[in-house]
Amino acid sequence: MTVRSPELLIVEDSDTQALRLTALLEMNGIAAERAVSAEAALTYLGRKRPDLILVDYHLPGMRGDELCRQIRLNPATSTILLVMLTDDIKDGIEREGLESGADDHIPKSAESDALLARIHALLRTRQRQSDAGSGAIFFRRHRVAIVDDSPTFLQYLAAELDQDGYEIATFSHAEAALDHIKTNACDCLLLDLVMPGIDGIELCRRLDRMRSGDWMWFPLLMVTAKDSKEDMMRALEAGADDFVSKSGDIAILRARIRAALRRKVQRDEHQRISAEFRGKELEVMRERTERESAERRAALAERLERANRELKETQAQLIQAAKMASLGELVAGIAHEINNPLAFVMSHLDTVLRSLDTLQGTAPEKQPVIEKIEARLHDMNGGLVRVRDLVVKLRTFSRLDEGAFKTADMRENIESVLAILHPRIGDAITVRTQYAEDNVIDCFPATLNQAVMNLVANAIDALDGKGEVIITTERDDTRYRVVVADTGHGLPPEIRERIFEPFFTTKPVGAGTGLGLAITYRIVQAHKGTIDVLERDGGGAAFVITIPLDLKETGDGLRDHAA
Repeated sequence: MTVRSPELLIVEDSDTQALRLTALLEMNGIAAERAVSAEAALTYLGRKRPDLILVDYHLPGMRGDELCRQIRLNPATSTILLVMLTDDIKDGIEREGLESGADDHIPKSAESDALLARIHALLRTRQRQSDAGSGAIFFRRHRVAIVDDSPTFLQYLAAELDQDGYEIATFSHAEAALDHIKTNACDCLLLDLVMPGIDGIELCRRLDRMRSGDWMWFPLLMVTAKDSKEDMMRALEAGADDFVSKSGDIAILRARIRAALRRKVQRDEHQRISAEFRGKELEVMRERTERESAERRAALAERLERANRELKETQAQLIQAAKMASLGELVAGIAHEINNPLAFVMSHLDTVLRSLDTLQGTAPEKQPVIEKIEARLHDMNGGLVRVRDLVVKLRTFSRLDEGAFKTADMRENIESVLAILHPRIGDAITVRTQYAEDNVIDCFPATLNQAVMNLVANAIDALDGKGEVIITTERDDTRYRVVVADTGHGLPPEIRERIFEPFFTTKPVGAGTGLGLAITYRIVQAHKGTIDVLERDGGGAAFVITIPLDLKETGDGLRDHAA
């Protein structure tokens, strides 16, 4: 970042001294400009603000100490560093310079290196404030308006006040002063008590009404030759801020004007600070309102997202429940329809076998045929037994008569699931099972069967027709686990975090609904358990269902979640 060189202003009426100081500063890398008088310095401050001002005490017109006071009085220039220069050895002159607002007092006869050291020391303590883009207002000379019907007094008073660096505007009658005030800013107004047309009292009332807006307030000083108590009371009641006699010392009038201007500056600064404070309050309130509004929107969005998620989960549950109900009815109906003719056939097959036994030895020449028929009938009986076992497992899976929370043998349940899925396994897929010694737990058998079936079906799909499905059960003192693993392609990390979301699926369109694992997750949750997915060594994935052994039906809540 480029460091800006300090800028100085030299207020010096002596050409020789000004040239010496300018050359000394520029040789040391400090830019300097010159003003030949205090009034010229005030004009300079109206367009530019230096870092430090070197002020000669003895200046033509306004003295250096009065210039320092005006610079310190204005908020726009109050932070500028001021150094008083003088060769006057009169007692108290250094104190006067410092009391006027100067930061340092240096004799003109001081050595150049000493002067530079003092200047650099002051500049080091200055906290630079860039005005770029800040809209800062530079120094403005105070504007004083004088209303008096006496040309002689107007000229005299204007000449006296001009020495204090004010911009003077004079008016010989009240109407001109009123027109001027309406269109021009004014910092102080002096008015005579007795004037033709609108007198000082009426003018004071009108001006007091005009300045009622805080943005254009200015002090009113009644300056008159009539200095009676009654006149003073009338002027103050009309709105005048001070009452000064023309016959008094002009220094007193100048002092009263300075006091009135100090009050105006303080009032304006107070209003500026109050406006900034109100602006900051409004900004804080706006930010708070925006933050609260954003929080409300975020909370509403979160509630909507949660409601949407619950709606999707409910929809998934309803779809799956309807599907499983239909499947259960279908399986139960098929099992029932198969079971009746199966019982009939097996019963008559047993009769046929007993009848063949009675023919043994009666016709030796027919014996080979009878033995062949008997062998075929035994084969038929084996096939019928297998059909009967399948019917039993179908009924075990559907469990339409076992929808309650009860004790179940998970080994039996898993075997029934494998029987249902046997047509999908094929010859190239191997299923290995390893059961714990004790597989009896308290649960909702129907829904837990559904969860295991979903996992086994997904494992079969992951193998693409070839591989191995490993089903393991484990038990300790507090938990029962069912692990369904496969040797397929596994699950990428980016997918693993979403597999339990409703309707999320990696299968092609039409091949999966994305409901199986979502329903499985809900079923396990309803059993107060957990389901985790792990990556197997050597490839594939493993789903681990963990159910607490102390699970009890504590009311309708558990039943509702598992339904």
